[in-house]
Amino acid sequence: MKTHYYLALIIIMSIGCAAQQNQEGEYTGLTYTASSRGLYEDIELSSEKISVLRERTSEVRTEIAMPIKEWMTILKMCNALPKNVAAVDENRLAVDAAIQGTLTLKGNSRAAETIIVIDHSNVPEEIRPLIDRIKTLANLVE
Repeated sequence: MKTHYYLALIIIMSIGCAAQQNQEGEYTGLTYTASSRGLYEDIELSSEKISVLRERTSEVRTEIAMPIKEWMTILKMCNALPKNVAAVDENRLAVDAAIQGTLTLKGNSRAAETIIVIDHSNVPEEIRPLIDRIKTLANLVE
């Protein structure tokens, strides 16, 4: 009888671990920051809210609720990104006119975090739709 109990317990734990591993691929949020002398954007998106900080010296973030339909669209766009998104050439970011943008995709664990550094003014084609969508959502926050 105890053997059946332990066997059932092991099976249930195995199923729970497998389900947890499947969920680790999901994103819990993302952050996009772009900064130069005349520009500062810090945009955070999660399933709950859209949060924007537009001034480097301010600590007050402007927030609105994230529409669930928009969050699902963002998740689809994140999952559609190629696994080997090439960051912008470091030499292009070294130019004074280049504005560095950093897209951070946050997963369920620290290991699931992906950071992509791009030129804010010259976004690579494979991530342009996602960046444009992020900026559009940030414009909703006033």
